[in-house]
Amino acid sequence: MTICDNFDDLKNYVDKESLSEVIIGSEQGNMTSVHLMKALQIQSYNKLSILIIIRAINQIEMSYAFECSYNRSPLKYFGMYGNELKTIEEYHFPVFPMVKFSLVNNKIEAIKGGSFTHHKVENIDLSDNAMEVIESEALPMTSVTKIVTIKNNKLTHIEPGSFPASLQSLNLDRNKLRYLQKEILEGLVNLQELTLSHNKFNEIPNISHLKDLVVFDISSNAISSIKSGTFASMAKLQALDLSNNKLYDSSILSKLHVPEKQPTLEISLALNHLRNLNLKNVPLEKKTIILHGNPWDCDTWFDLKKQLKGYENKCDSDLLSTGNTPYCINYHSEFYIFSSSMWKMDVDIFHDSVRKSAAKSKCSLAPRKYYWLYPTGFGCVT
Repeated sequence: MTICDNFDDLKNYVDKESLSEVIIGSEQGNMTSVHLMKALQIQSYNKLSILIIIRAINQIEMSYAFECSYNRSPLKYFGMYGNELKTIEEYHFPVFPMVKFSLVNNKIEAIKGGSFTHHKVENIDLSDNAMEVIESEALPMTSVTKIVTIKNNKLTHIEPGSFPASLQSLNLDRNKLRYLQKEILEGLVNLQELTLSHNKFNEIPNISHLKDLVVFDISSNAISSIKSGTFASMAKLQALDLSNNKLYDSSILSKLHVPEKQPTLEISLALNHLRNLNLKNVPLEKKTIILHGNPWDCDTWFDLKKQLKGYENKCDSDLLSTGNTPYCINYHSEFYIFSSSMWKMDVDIFHDSVRKSAAKSKCSLAPRKYYWLYPTGFGCVT
């Protein structure tokens, strides 16, 4: 790995053709305005596969080169971290095919439509920025793009036409989304992983057409109910995370209508508001249920445990066996009979105690997750 303090160091490097992995930047973070096509001169490097720019840019200048200029570049990974990019527009970045394009933590507030439309990027990561809106066709829209990650921004709105039909993994965790228009997910029929945790959803978006979905995570939102049949077409679903919501319906499992002919399925209902669970006519074969952290009714809890024996998550069982956290509430106590607000307050205390206990444990109350790597195609933009 070759480290250059600034772009001039890279420009003056003698043996450019031998460079394969380069970092530009320094701890001091001496940022400048940069014209990327002139500063990088990608055509000079025959072996450069990894390029990372750290705390070196506070403004990107416009360029008007042809889209195919760097089509044969060997670059596989291009990352920028700790820069101050603010707004990204069309022609800010040269177009060349990449496996991974990382723009994590660059204080990006907006990406204008057309900025990356023709970039043949397999995996783009825009996490830890300050974006509030995703404009239509701002992101890569070619058939090459498979993974889009936009975690920990300030997203409140996504325009239809923001994601390519080729997308297989979409991560929008830790934003401020309350609603997704039907058109946003409508064309994403190849989607296998969709994660929407730590947002402000009070209902599950329309995902019933996503037949190839393997992982769906909408944990840590404000979901209180699920429409019957939401998952009815998802025969490939293997991880369903509904934890940390406000689910209270004891018939929740029967309403999922998950197809029986499927691989093993792990469902997390941890840290909801469930007091009981109706398992009548619920096929449990090839399923694992995570239940820890619900304020179960002590009168029904032990019978429920017997019915679920063999279908529990190991971590779920381990946490319960420690004896360090509560697992049920006696709702028939005289304290609750005369004051419903009393048990609501106790449920909050109950959840807080469970979370503290889980944080100290090595266990995870979330289903296992799956990630994919795909081959990247190299070709000219037409």
